[in-house]
Amino acid sequence: MEVFKGVSLRINAPQFYKDPQFVAWLNNGNQKFSWHRGGSPDEWSDVAVLVDPSLTGEGVDSDMPQHIWDAIVQACRKAYGPVAHEVREHIVVRLTNVEV
Repeated sequence: MEVFKGVSLRINAPQFYKDPQFVAWLNNGNQKFSWHRGGSPDEWSDVAVLVDPSLTGEGVDSDMPQHIWDAIVQACRKAYGPVAHEVREHIVVRLTNVEV
């Protein structure tokens, strides 16, 4: 067994889940790390994406709508700042859909 300590960020963004382009991406049938079961998103539709620690915007999940992906990468830049380059693994970003 190997154990790795990683970094993560949680973004609660109900507005993403109301965006038709994001919902189309969420429901497009491609595999995702998600609890979403298809159809209309609900509070159990969390999805986790991986952001490259270079924070250049590249990554396997960058196929989502560009304006959403850019907001996620920007949030990582704000949260991690110049030390992001010291992170060796991808940043796990969990998107949640909880109205507050």
